[in-house]
Amino acid sequence: MSLSVPVGQKPPHRRITHRLFLALSSEYIWFYLLLIPSIVLLVCVVIIPMVFAFKMSLGNTTVVTVGGKGSIQSVWVGLQNYVNVLSSPYFWQAFRDTVYFSVVSLLIEVTVGVGIALLMNQKFFGRKVFRVIVFIPWAVPTVVNAMLWGMVFDGDNYGALNDLLLRMHWIQTPVIWLNAAPLFQGIPWLSNFVSWLGGSVAMNSMIIGDEWRTLPIVAVLLLAGLQTIPNEYYEAARVEGASAWRQFRAITVPLLGPILSIVLILRTMQLLRAFTLIFTLQQYGLPILSIEAYQQAFSFGNFGTGSAISFLVGILSLLIAVVYIKRLYKEEM
Repeated sequence: MSLSVPVGQKPPHRRITHRLFLALSSEYIWFYLLLIPSIVLLVCVVIIPMVFAFKMSLGNTTVVTVGGKGSIQSVWVGLQNYVNVLSSPYFWQAFRDTVYFSVVSLLIEVTVGVGIALLMNQKFFGRKVFRVIVFIPWAVPTVVNAMLWGMVFDGDNYGALNDLLLRMHWIQTPVIWLNAAPLFQGIPWLSNFVSWLGGSVAMNSMIIGDEWRTLPIVAVLLLAGLQTIPNEYYEAARVEGASAWRQFRAITVPLLGPILSIVLILRTMQLLRAFTLIFTLQQYGLPILSIEAYQQAFSFGNFGTGSAISFLVGILSLLIAVVYIKRLYKEEM
């Protein structure tokens, strides 16, 4: 039995060859050539180190120095490092501290960031200057920002915050802001619960320092989203007699959803691996997951355990990103 091809239609192998020829033709060849450096860089900087780190997490990896030369020795243990991490109370306390740090930071960024974006979107005298001033903290390097807030939260009379509060007679003695004192000490049950979550005075001080630097970029991204909303929608709503709050709920929030989802994805991944600000000011005083991974690897020499914690953080970030992306896809549908 012979198979005939309809008139005017190419056989399957001819169609594949034709598409391959088009893909490699001069119209597309520069597209692929320009991608090669990025692909090589991605493989060398991301893929290969990731594979090496995952292999390290499956072994009892140590660095042995003999005769002034270091060598890596690894004994295969499979998933034992992951089992040890997940059964460690220190990991779960670091997990709670990280969740507290991330959730509180995101709540501040969503509420305050949207408010700043709405303000920058209004027409008033000096709006351009105001936008430049708001964006300045984002230009400050992370380490410089950490040292700056270290001077602000210094626990003696020379700390900027203590000096201001003493001059205003709001406190009588300097407060050590970077300590592990619990919040809401006057309400024992609430204080114990917040302490269990990781909400100490030091942790909230870290959140303030981090938000001072990151809120501007969040506000600018949300401002970009606000400027894509047609003004005709608001004019039609005002004609219908909708209040400002009603316009915000029915127009601004839904149409700002896609850019807000992207901001949440980026900021969640950044917050889960936050390190520089906290380590610069507290060292190991606030054992969030990134600090715990660093301590296990470089203080205790447990490179396998440190890699396992890092991969667990990566898996958590991936799962959260998938949830955000699915929600974003449903909103667009």
